Amino acid sequence: MPTSVVIVAYRAGPALLRCLDSLDGQEGFVETIVVDNGGGGPEIDRAREIEAVRVVDSAENVGFAAGCNLGAREAQGDVLVFLNPDTIVADGAVAQLGRAVEDPSVGIAMARLRLLAEPDKLNSSGVEMHVTGIGWAGGFGESVDSLAERREVPAPSGTAMAIRADTFRQLGGFADELFMYLEDLELGWRARIAGYGVIVEPAADVFHEYEYGRNPRKNYFLERNRLVFVLSAYSARLLVLLGPLLVVTELGMTAVALKEGWLRDKLAGWAWLVQNARVVARRRRTTQGLRTLRDRDLSRFLTATFSPAMVPVPGLLRVANPVVRVYWTAVRKLL
Repeated sequence: MPTSVVIVAYRAGPALLRCLDSLDGQEGFVETIVVDNGGGGPEIDRAREIEAVRVVDSAENVGFAAGCNLGAREAQGDVLVFLNPDTIVADGAVAQLGRAVEDPSVGIAMARLRLLAEPDKLNSSGVEMHVTGIGWAGGFGESVDSLAERREVPAPSGTAMAIRADTFRQLGGFADELFMYLEDLELGWRARIAGYGVIVEPAADVFHEYEYGRNPRKNYFLERNRLVFVLSAYSARLLVLLGPLLVVTELGMTAVALKEGWLRDKLAGWAWLVQNARVVARRRRTTQGLRTLRDRDLSRFLTATFSPAMVPVPGLLRVANPVVRVYWTAVRKLL
């Protein structure tokens, strides 16, 4: 299927040109679209000079989610492959991702993400989804050989993923409101509730120059977007059953924020939710309107164990893991 590659760039620097170089000579796609998300720079000027690249300008930094949507609207391919600018694409990866989503039951296929600095280790084998809405890169630091066969994942990594253009439009694209972080998890869950599969394709290798703490406001976006996701994506029944756990989680995350010095970001996330209650309500109506599967069918993709490998797990959350597992076991019986 004809494929368009979409790369959103905001002050990406030389990494963008490195990514574009890795696409040179690849088969299986018809165009590369670079979205200049308001940052400009010499790398954008150079990208404009590359014959196979089309640069789409955004007047300002509208965020990764909206930038991807802008690129998707300009794309001509039947398949969309989204790439971070700090990636290097192995030979054949674009074609492999395109072939993976030719299966109509597959909504999204992500690449096997490998750490650029340690290519024998995984950056992500899929996004793990905690019952409280927290998401993280599964398989981080594990051997590449541990991911040798295609398999279902709870949600895809937006660092390198493919989706059919018509499916992307059906699902409504990425959620502009999230700006950045968890937009891939949120889209993946919408694909799931609409009945599509989400997979990782190990035949498609992409190397990622990963750095967890690159954005100083990451905690703000992660926590705010986690709450937007939970409030819009979970059914009313699931929200009621998880209500006590979600309240306790908020208290716990507030304590962590206070201890680690980002309480202001946590409070700012709450303020945004209050000020944008109608936006969240609209997102909820849109998301729930896609639902074809029951909570019971979806519950197997959620985990009750908080265990990201890329950051230290606070002691409070480690202690809570056994309790949350027991609670989730009880909730699943009621779904």
